[in-house]
Amino acid sequence: MSEVKGWIGSYTKQDGKGIYSFTLDTEAKSITKVETAFEVPASTYIMQHGDKLYGIKKVDNKAGIQSYQIKDDGSLAVINDNLSSTDSACHIWVTQDGKYLLEAVYGPGVVRLYKLDSESGEILELIDVAQQEGTGPNKERQDHAHTHYIQETPDGKYAVAVDLGTDEVITFTFDDAGFKRVHTLKVEHGMGPRHLVFNENGKYAYLFTELSNEVVVLKYADGIFEMLSKVSSIPGDFKENSQGAAIRLSHDGKYLYASNRGHQSITVFKVLGEGEKIELVEIVGSAGDWPRDFNIDPSDTFLVCAHEVDGVLSLFERDKATGRLTLLENHQRTPEGVCVQFL
Repeated sequence: MSEVKGWIGSYTKQDGKGIYSFTLDTEAKSITKVETAFEVPASTYIMQHGDKLYGIKKVDNKAGIQSYQIKDDGSLAVINDNLSSTDSACHIWVTQDGKYLLEAVYGPGVVRLYKLDSESGEILELIDVAQQEGTGPNKERQDHAHTHYIQETPDGKYAVAVDLGTDEVITFTFDDAGFKRVHTLKVEHGMGPRHLVFNENGKYAYLFTELSNEVVVLKYADGIFEMLSKVSSIPGDFKENSQGAAIRLSHDGKYLYASNRGHQSITVFKVLGEGEKIELVEIVGSAGDWPRDFNIDPSDTFLVCAHEVDGVLSLFERDKATGRLTLLENHQRTPEGVCVQFL
């Protein structure tokens, strides 16, 4: 038996527990074990860095980040937390050197910067909070800034944030003195950008929009983004509510995947050329309700999708040559699961 371990982050509004672990048996092609790894409130996004795990945490009116040591047996032990804010985040990113943690906070539309001890994993301090400003045409969802995503750029020189409320992709420099805004790309009004992923060559990125359910191909160089093209991730004749959610690349960089909440599907695109174009391969049912996040295992063979509403974990097998997905099972559950990460 060959096993791959993974983590699921969840809401804890109903029966979610916080952080779950799961085991994927790659020979049996089945998720064989799902269990609660650590009960923690509102750990809706988690990210591993070496033998450390970082996760969102909110207790009453205190919010921030908690760090964990991943023990040899796979269990988690708390290192420390920093709950110096009031609004809970929706996305976090640990920098390549392990010295900083970037945090996007949807509610007030801010990004936060923490300093880490790269050896111990301890969260040393909250360095800076940067407020985004603006609105969009969608009066319900774009009444003010709503920052949904942040990550370090592949060149290691910048942080890039995605703001759904202002229709912007924002680039910052960051260090011990805090954030400094250096460039803003304004995408089309009402797109509601949510997440992005970089091509492995660092020259292109793929922005997924929540409100328009589109993948936008971006050109990237030295902190500056340029919009090249856009492709819908749902059929043109689908008129019911659907919201873009997660976007990820296969590890070989040849195929791009995006999940659609409402349409209840995962869309597969082929990456063309150096990454400057994508084309639709297929749209497959996600086999659950509200496919919030998914991820691809290190071998590029399997895709695991977490559904927020019914808690279903769907397991798909990937055809590495075509990128197409085949559903294997969907009987395991992680209630309110919204983030999928592989060890």
